[in-house]
Amino acid sequence: MPELPHVTAILARAGLIETAWFTEEARDRGSALHAATHYLDEGDLDWSTVDPSVLPRLRQYQHFLDEVKPEILSIEEPVVNEIFLYQGRLDRCVRIGGREGVLDIKGPYQAAWQAVQVAMYARCFDRPLCRWTLHLSDERYQLIEHKERGDWSVALAAITIAAWREKHGC
Repeated sequence: MPELPHVTAILARAGLIETAWFTEEARDRGSALHAATHYLDEGDLDWSTVDPSVLPRLRQYQHFLDEVKPEILSIEEPVVNEIFLYQGRLDRCVRIGGREGVLDIKGPYQAAWQAVQVAMYARCFDRPLCRWTLHLSDERYQLIEHKERGDWSVALAAITIAAWREKHGC
């Protein structure tokens, strides 16, 4: 069986993510921040080794942990939807206020496709899950819960369009 497409690749191929705005610098910063949050969640972070470019956002992540007190259930978990044939890497599975859900860590900017992304991650599980994005800037964090039921319909359309574009070389 060929490798399954990743969630973000599906959304990009369907035209929901504008990748032209992604720079190498932003990608590197995001990777460094994700690694640092991973070590922080595991209790293995040496703050003296943190890249200075991500330190303010990592501090905001620490504020989120201190104030919201999520229970981290999994970190960077590979997920697969075997019915709709896609995969991804979920930033966190968490429990917040007694409610289990998927959480994706983002930079400060919000985009509509992010709700569709977490809907696709949530559908990789055999139970209903809440969906959150955590936006980190240098000055604050913002936790957003995505409740729009139509997000899954958009995800299904994106899966269909991406598969059609792949088949026809578009």
